[in-house]
Amino acid sequence: MLFGAKKAFENSAEHTRRPGKMVGTTVISMLAILMLVLSACGGSATQSNQPGSKKPVTITYVPSPKGDNVSNYNPFSPNAGTGAQGFLYETLLFINRYTGEKNPWLASSYNQSADLKTITFKIRDGVKWNDGQPFTSADPLFTFNLMKKNPGLDGNGLWARFIQDVAAPDANTFTVTLKQPSSVAIWWLGGGTFIVPEHAWKSVADPVKFANDQKPVGTGPYLLDKNTPQLVTYKKNPSFWQASKVNVDQVRVPAIKDNSSAVLMLANGQLDWLGVAWDPKLDASYTQKDPTHLHHWFTPSNAVMFYMNTKKYPFNILEVRQAISLAIDRDDIYKKAAVFAQPASPTSVLPSQKSTIASQYADSKFTVDTAKAESLLQKAGFSKGSDGIYADKSGKKISFSMVAVSGWDDWVGSTKLISTYLKKIGIDAKINTVGDFTPYINALQSGSFEAGISWTNPGPTPYYQLSDLLDGRKTAPIGQTATVNWERWDDPATNKLLQQYETSNDPAVQKSALEGLQKIMVEQVPAIPLNYNVTWDEYTTTHVTGWPDEKNPYDYGAPTNTPDNEYIILQLKAA
Repeated sequence: MLFGAKKAFENSAEHTRRPGKMVGTTVISMLAILMLVLSACGGSATQSNQPGSKKPVTITYVPSPKGDNVSNYNPFSPNAGTGAQGFLYETLLFINRYTGEKNPWLASSYNQSADLKTITFKIRDGVKWNDGQPFTSADPLFTFNLMKKNPGLDGNGLWARFIQDVAAPDANTFTVTLKQPSSVAIWWLGGGTFIVPEHAWKSVADPVKFANDQKPVGTGPYLLDKNTPQLVTYKKNPSFWQASKVNVDQVRVPAIKDNSSAVLMLANGQLDWLGVAWDPKLDASYTQKDPTHLHHWFTPSNAVMFYMNTKKYPFNILEVRQAISLAIDRDDIYKKAAVFAQPASPTSVLPSQKSTIASQYADSKFTVDTAKAESLLQKAGFSKGSDGIYADKSGKKISFSMVAVSGWDDWVGSTKLISTYLKKIGIDAKINTVGDFTPYINALQSGSFEAGISWTNPGPTPYYQLSDLLDGRKTAPIGQTATVNWERWDDPATNKLLQQYETSNDPAVQKSALEGLQKIMVEQVPAIPLNYNVTWDEYTTTHVTGWPDEKNPYDYGAPTNTPDNEYIILQLKAA
């Protein structure tokens, strides 16, 4: 959603979108004026790093404004403070969600058995916890068993979904035995689980509630130095196993109450890395003021869908879903409501993964065809009434509500436009605006909604997005909670294709499965792709260089992503 904070909805590697408060049009205008004033007066930089300077390098970093910093450095907590994941705690592998590459991290290597039921990690030599204790296989063994004993720590449901058993046959080897063959479990096991030290956590009475805010013991590149509600600072960990790559000596995380304040601080030179939604009007006082040093990179990161509850009438009728898609003018939405959100592929596959799109859909684009839309409705047995709205033979009209959150300007605007498009083809679609995020997500998860716009969960291949979107094993009956697959699609052919991908590591087999899933997206329309969300990434090269951008897209760049925050920090060098 435009002007909203971009963050993970579920912690760790699920990579969904957590909305933040929007910055409205009036506020944007005021911000533009204030930024111009700041530009004229000059900003106060965090530091002055001149070429050749040996002064300590400091950056100021705010993933998204949330008010006071929380004193919580428990990497399992969905409310963990900035830096707990990545700066303090690390994963066995770093799996780059942009490139899909699997990078050895705390594990120097891993191997999966031919039957895809056992994963063996080799623990990297020489890694130490920041209190000097050695990192061994006993630590991931403890971590995963801790999650088993305390399900509240297992945010990704690894023991329920994947794990049969874990073992540490020696100090350098950690193994995971899976319940069934899986080529995708590594994404969560290796890339999405932050490892904690047995020696420091074994005596914790309640690890779910543990704040871990007194000298947290991690393996990451930084130590927690200052911890106050107003400011958190990290300093270099001298025993970090990649110490030579840490060129940023200090990271500051100030408390910022809202997007408006963050944007002003950014324009004033007080922030180096920020993740808030952007309005093009602000560029005059930001990127255009100093194009050499002030930058942003907004690259597509997940597909935005028009969700329809397929367990409710009339969305259980294929022709209705097809007609709705044909009526939506995505180019018009791009111009009028979602200015950074480019129209999506009919397959929903991200631009960065376009090489995986089936050949028959490689060049396909959505087009508006109201005549065909109405013919589909007529084919399904609907006829238009005197009021211009189609109804079935019993007189039941095609009429439904679309849930939207007040203040989410781009999605509210998009929903209003969709209402006008659907009226043209004889469908009555009204907007149901709710006051904040909670009733919105509750409606989606419980199935009480009829239709509405929302995000998808990307991963290193299209499988991860399509799995959360379409997997019948992940949905629930209306009235029960479904954390994903909100449209409640449960189709045997779809489930079979997902299982085909999961239970094979043969690229040809996986390619065939993805192409089959794309065909279902295009022909069965379980959900309607609209456009692509972007990652909000504003950064400066005043103090450091090496940020990912369109010329060097080694990662998405969003400061909200973990453990990517660590990976990006390790690529930076003093300006």
